[in-house]
Amino acid sequence: MRIERRESTISEFLNAVNFILTSLFLTLEKQNPDILKTRLLLGIFLLLSLPGFRLEAQDIHFSQFYNSPLNLNPALAGVFPEDTRFIGNYRRQWASVPVPYLTFSGSYDTKIFNKIAPNGFFAVGGVFNYDRQGLAELSLTQLSLSASYTHRLSEYNFLTVGFQLGSFSRAFKIDDLTFENQFNGDIFDPGLDPREDFANTNRTFLDMGTGINFHTQNDAGLSINIGTGLFHLTRPSQNFFNQTDARLPFRITGHITGIAPVHPKMDLRFRLLSQFQGPYQEYLGGAALVYKISDIRGSQMAVNFGTNYRYAEESDAIIPTIGVRYLMWYAELSYDINVSQFTEATRGAGGPEIAVIYTITKVKPPKAFKACPIF
Repeated sequence: MRIERRESTISEFLNAVNFILTSLFLTLEKQNPDILKTRLLLGIFLLLSLPGFRLEAQDIHFSQFYNSPLNLNPALAGVFPEDTRFIGNYRRQWASVPVPYLTFSGSYDTKIFNKIAPNGFFAVGGVFNYDRQGLAELSLTQLSLSASYTHRLSEYNFLTVGFQLGSFSRAFKIDDLTFENQFNGDIFDPGLDPREDFANTNRTFLDMGTGINFHTQNDAGLSINIGTGLFHLTRPSQNFFNQTDARLPFRITGHITGIAPVHPKMDLRFRLLSQFQGPYQEYLGGAALVYKISDIRGSQMAVNFGTNYRYAEESDAIIPTIGVRYLMWYAELSYDINVSQFTEATRGAGGPEIAVIYTITKVKPPKAFKACPIF
């Protein structure tokens, strides 16, 4: 999805984020005066996220963005109830055109509790991304490491700051490409020399990202994450030819995800995303209703059904979702139903996407051992 954006998009986005933050923190301030510190930090971060960016490129993106947290915001490393998390994401798009896009992502993150941070915890993780598209099989291979620190502001409020450092490699192939010089005047002859210089078909560079996330929860089961991520801080050059300077533009994300109990057996999950990179933009939101089949320890199971919707200057896709949780495993399947002007070529077919998550909860040792009498 690549659609031209208005010049005012970033300002509109930041105004929307500011409105959401203001509304949220005005409510939280009544519960905890220290939240003013969080509000100040988030405000400073947003101000630091205002560089101009006007070059054309686009990172990978998932319809299930909430199931690919390290691609969304480095500050989401370690922000989950368990201790260790493994995630796999697979997406295939536009196979019916056919100029297929294939995207795979795998990530790992884990919490680290340390005595030097008694009022919080550290987390580390890594993410591997692979994306391939078009007849030239233009590909992106990424391996990044993430680190974050989560600070407890109060009993129910947490602030996380994260950083990411990665290695990126872009490459393409010419085997299936055709060129004007291979037309001999009568027919196309693939045996003719295309007379094109492709001495450099891959490019490797380093890059950095950062982000901030605020998490709040209560005893009733309400849980909300709100944050923003900023990627490509180094603005690396990704050109294949020395005559050009194609620098990767900043990517900024703003997201809200959460879960709200609506019944002892049902929860409502909601998610919102605004994402901008150069001339491209993406707005994506949705919700899912979770039904708890079993809450019995050792046999927990739940299913959820939902819908996401993507918009960018025009309607882009309606995305039905279905997910299943069993013990430490969670899997979600979605399908993009294309409703944009590209429908004439796709006939509504977008592409399937699947996410698989496995989590581990460690048994914490007691601080002191006490001998029990034997009867």
